Amino acid sequence: MNRLTLRHDIPDAFLDISYRDIKKVFDTPTLVHLKGEKNPALFVSVLLHGNEYSGLIIMQEILKKYKETQGYALPRSMWMFVGNVEAASKGLRRLDDELDFNRAWPGTSEPDAPTSKLISEVMEKITEDGLFAAIDLHNNTGKNPPYGCISVVNEKNKYLSSFFNHIAMVFHTPKGVSTMAFDTICPAITLECSTPGNQLGIEKAVALIDDLMHMDHFPERPLPSHDLQLVKNSAVLKIADNVHFGFEGEEGNFDLTLVDHFDRHNFTRLETSEVFAHTTLDKPIVATLEDGTDVTDALIRNVNGAISLKKPLMPAMITLDKRIIVQDCLCYLLEDYFEKNKVI
Repeated sequence: MNRLTLRHDIPDAFLDISYRDIKKVFDTPTLVHLKGEKNPALFVSVLLHGNEYSGLIIMQEILKKYKETQGYALPRSMWMFVGNVEAASKGLRRLDDELDFNRAWPGTSEPDAPTSKLISEVMEKITEDGLFAAIDLHNNTGKNPPYGCISVVNEKNKYLSSFFNHIAMVFHTPKGVSTMAFDTICPAITLECSTPGNQLGIEKAVALIDDLMHMDHFPERPLPSHDLQLVKNSAVLKIADNVHFGFEGEEGNFDLTLVDHFDRHNFTRLETSEVFAHTTLDKPIVATLEDGTDVTDALIRNVNGAISLKKPLMPAMITLDKRIIVQDCLCYLLEDYFEKNKVI
């Protein structure tokens, strides 16, 4: 079982450590509390997925700045949770025999899992004196622009999103995700910082976190509508169980072959005429709504093995990593949040 370590300092070695070497500094999941001039504190989580290491770089940059200029005298108190150090040391999203660290927060479907119990300890500590905001730092494995994800559409969350980029995603599944745990506690956002190490995503996240360290309060006027495009998760696509799949250009005989560079479609409209896979099966891909309702027949067209959508939608978080496709999903399909009529 993972053991939570609580610290009130930052080892100097943390500032330059690689995610693969993180256990040399933090041997177990670690919660760090640093006092600052302003309260309540800002909460930041990194490495909930072990191979998504931009969050580590982002916090290294933030903490280096305040070490060099002020000897770690932060403008705002901060909680930092360094999550799945075991998976990070192995270069993995998560270990095969454990619950995903970003499916273990309050609302999880597996509250008795060891990871969920560890996260409960984190929540108990960080919420004792209130929070200014909660930021969860992630990467995508496919080509995506930096964007935010919020689970509650209110003015503070909209401002958080707009500070990061002009587009954000509203989501309510999967359950047990960090950002959703703060729905009634404080403004909260997941920052999807593009692919690991992407410099633009890192720069945008550093700027946002630094701004939050200095802010006294969120703007009180409503966010102008043209400052942010909100999209919502309309459906999720998963590869059906026991389907042998691969990508164009790979050697082998597959039940389902996804087109080369499928991730180029992230955050672009996928038209009904666009074939994105070929198959020898009837239903190799399953489409579900957020509540789990199967909408495969309404959404997926299979014409002589050529797979396309029946309605134009915007894919996001397409990954080309087979392990993650199996563990999580192929992609999400988005539509405009304020669209009056549901696409599906």
